[in-house]
Amino acid sequence: MYNEIERLLLLSKRGNKEAKETLLLKLNPLIISSIRRYYNRIDQYDDLIQEGYETILQAIENYDPNRGVKFLGYVKAMLRYGYLEKHREKQFLSLNEPLDEGEFIDLLEGNEEEPTDIIIKREEIKILLKSLNCLTERQRQVVVEYYINRLSIDEIADKLGISYRTVVNTKTQGLNKLRKWIVK
Repeated sequence: MYNEIERLLLLSKRGNKEAKETLLLKLNPLIISSIRRYYNRIDQYDDLIQEGYETILQAIENYDPNRGVKFLGYVKAMLRYGYLEKHREKQFLSLNEPLDEGEFIDLLEGNEEEPTDIIIKREEIKILLKSLNCLTERQRQVVVEYYINRLSIDEIADKLGISYRTVVNTKTQGLNKLRKWIVK
């Protein structure tokens, strides 16, 4: 396949339009994978694919085989930097810009919590803290380390000096016990 691409590249550099088109078609999967990896915006796929084609056409013109870089590697780097650079482009949006449901400013909400939400959250925390007392010491320790201290199962196993499987089983048993206790 690489030999075919090299042959198409040489023909393209000599001005063969069919070779350029074939080369673009052969590199289309590379464009799509680059979009998915570096700038995955479904709403802009057609435009991004066109930009990918433009990037490859520029790469064909600017490629110098004497620099010791393979053409595919050069194209991959050009696509990567092109799509990553799109993240830096600033998108300006007016607060008064019309949208389907009114203006953009209408979609903005405050971060204030409702008083009822605060009370419900406090009650949930009280129930959860009470229910932790129904667990064994080890179950409580594993659940707290995993969900509150955000340690991985491996880290918990190392910290407690027990096996990975024991941590998984203890966590599962503890969660089952919590579910039963909270549902009561």
